[in-house]
Amino acid sequence: MTQDRVRQTRIYEKVVEEIKDDIAAGRLRPGDPLPPERKLMDSLGVSRSSLREAFRVLELMGLIESIPGKGRFVRRPRKDQGENRGIPLEDEAILELMEARRILDPAIAREAAKRATPSDLTKLRRVISATKDGLEDLESRAKGDFDFHLTLAEATRNFVFVNIVRMNFNLIMATHDRIYALLTDREVFVDEHQAIYEAILDHDPDRAERSAHEHIDRIYKTLQEVMALGR
Repeated sequence: MTQDRVRQTRIYEKVVEEIKDDIAAGRLRPGDPLPPERKLMDSLGVSRSSLREAFRVLELMGLIESIPGKGRFVRRPRKDQGENRGIPLEDEAILELMEARRILDPAIAREAAKRATPSDLTKLRRVISATKDGLEDLESRAKGDFDFHLTLAEATRNFVFVNIVRMNFNLIMATHDRIYALLTDREVFVDEHQAIYEAILDHDPDRAERSAHEHIDRIYKTLQEVMALGR
């Protein structure tokens, strides 16, 4: 990676953190428009390309939205939040992702159990082994999680599932320090991946679907509980 590329990455990450801090502190509230690009470029001392990369990440994280012809705005929380009422916008976006995964992950596991090849099974075993070795590091856990679910998606031979998993984990990797710090379930996390793998090894779609559902449902409920407590 070139020095310019490293510098560019650090600049847009700085912009993301600045805007996230403004939202968290209430200086930018739900529904507020973001300042014009030129004003942000001047105040933050960044280029247009860095600023737009930051916008892309913030949209992916569910913190801002782009309305054609009007501009970019801080995203409004959903009106019907139920148990999630009052949690920060960033946490709400994480829970929305997990809600979607409660539907998608079991379907992906089911299809993987039908179509997985010996090569897919070997890759899953290697990913689980590598994940066990990196459990104490948040970024390593996030990468192991991504690699496992991407391999499952690849085993379906369905490019749509693969692209959905990549998109979902772009958000997870962008917020991994928040998500995995709240999940103190390191051993359970790997055991559940192992259970999904074993169901796929046996080419048992029902068991794979059930194991994936139990896995993501437990994660969703755990995050929901700890976020509601304001941790």
